[in-house]
Amino acid sequence: MAATHKIAPSNPRLSALLSDVARGNIKIPVFQREYVWSDEQIMSLLDSIYRGYPVGSLLLWSTKEKLNHERDVGGFKLPTTPEDYPVNYVLDGQQRLTTLYGVFNSDADTADAELAARFDVSFVPATGEFVHSSLAPVSSINLRNILDTTKLLPELGRFDQADSKTIAELTERFKDYEFPVVTIKDRTNQEVCRVFQRINSSGTSLSTLELLAAWTWSEQFDLRNEIEQLLDTLADKGYEQIEESLLMRCLATITLNRIDADELVDVPADRLIEGMTKLKQAMFCCTDFLEKQLHIKNFVFIPFPIMLVPLVTFFSRTLKPSALQVIGLKKWFWHCAFTQRYKAGTNKQVLADIEKMERLSQGEGPFDDLDDKIESNLFKKSWRINTTAAKTTICLLAQLQPKSFLNGQNIELGTTLASYNSREFHHIYPKSYLLGQGIGFHESNIIANICLLNSSDNRTISDKAPDIYFSEINELIKANVFKAALIPEGFHDGDRSYVDFINARAELLTTAAKNLIKNGSYP
Repeated sequence: MAATHKIAPSNPRLSALLSDVARGNIKIPVFQREYVWSDEQIMSLLDSIYRGYPVGSLLLWSTKEKLNHERDVGGFKLPTTPEDYPVNYVLDGQQRLTTLYGVFNSDADTADAELAARFDVSFVPATGEFVHSSLAPVSSINLRNILDTTKLLPELGRFDQADSKTIAELTERFKDYEFPVVTIKDRTNQEVCRVFQRINSSGTSLSTLELLAAWTWSEQFDLRNEIEQLLDTLADKGYEQIEESLLMRCLATITLNRIDADELVDVPADRLIEGMTKLKQAMFCCTDFLEKQLHIKNFVFIPFPIMLVPLVTFFSRTLKPSALQVIGLKKWFWHCAFTQRYKAGTNKQVLADIEKMERLSQGEGPFDDLDDKIESNLFKKSWRINTTAAKTTICLLAQLQPKSFLNGQNIELGTTLASYNSREFHHIYPKSYLLGQGIGFHESNIIANICLLNSSDNRTISDKAPDIYFSEINELIKANVFKAALIPEGFHDGDRSYVDFINARAELLTTAAKNLIKNGSYP
């Protein structure tokens, strides 16, 4: 009950609502999207109000906190409000409010003449239609004239009695239309942020970043641009799948040692700017570590995207880790990946790991004795390239520097792991071959039957039986090729049963995984 007074519903008349906009009492903050409505939507809104249909409500945030950058309404300049003067910022309904203000003020000074021209709408009393003024007949009236009596009276002299009566009804319907308004008052920044995230009347999700950008904007700093530029840079490095929301969580850990981006709304602007500088440096160090130390060339292959948060936290504290710290990071990575640490209850585990990353940055060894308990059937799960088990196995195989089955040369991981490409992964016992043995797809398409192989080798081998294409591998390179692919000893002729091969390889993969957790590298 204590919070009920913080939400105030009302039903002001449309004329009063537009007057509040004109006086600067209602503003559209910069975190709102640009005007996107079509001409058809403009006419539909006007027709709905004329007919007395509901058109949705406005959600306003009443606050004395001045946002550094506010968007004018539809390009029309609004008055500057005094310091400490409460302003109502539009959280939801800005497309409707912009339309109505623009239509009834289409001849006002504007910074967007093209948009103002779209708002130039007239009403045809003979037909009850709303049309663009450029297409309106002489016997029509511009809507910008109907709410101002000094403009309306001279206009009425052009119409006969019937049309004048229709125009009078039009005026009353618009002037007296009650617009539902909900005003949020006395709410914390975090509460407003959560409300802003949850409203979605136009079908486009809204983010914490939009609100933060408005709070911290200055001529020298625009958080939204900073994040977008960082995303562009990461995309150039093969990390285009990193999402804005993940970067915001990284920023929260750097700034607050927390992972809820909503909490950033209470961070002073100068501290947020400092955090953004650290985030950029840490992200570059992080991606460099993933590529050079773990051979991960693309973000899609990181088993759990949230793993980026503890990593970035460490690099925000230590840009140049020592050899022991690098080993610690690698142990942690493999432990998270193979034990599926972030599969459930993620936030608790991430926060615990952030604390350990702090300790690692201070020279401690929090990752020296990690649990290496791996799910017994991890490598016997179905091979689906976008699952965490498959991604983890791909990362494991990349550590062994896999080689071409045909010439023994190292596979170029930058190409093989550039994206999801099924041609770069090979079923050691081909599916078609196994089908001929009576072994179906679900049994043949499992992780332990997969190795990294370039597309050229994959096409050459195709569906050959393992005993045939194994025999075609040069004996001078076979041992090294199979060692790098984790083909078990005793199975180098390809003539053993599929079941025996899968059991042996799954065991070999498990041993390799435990070595990575224990030592940070293989073997």
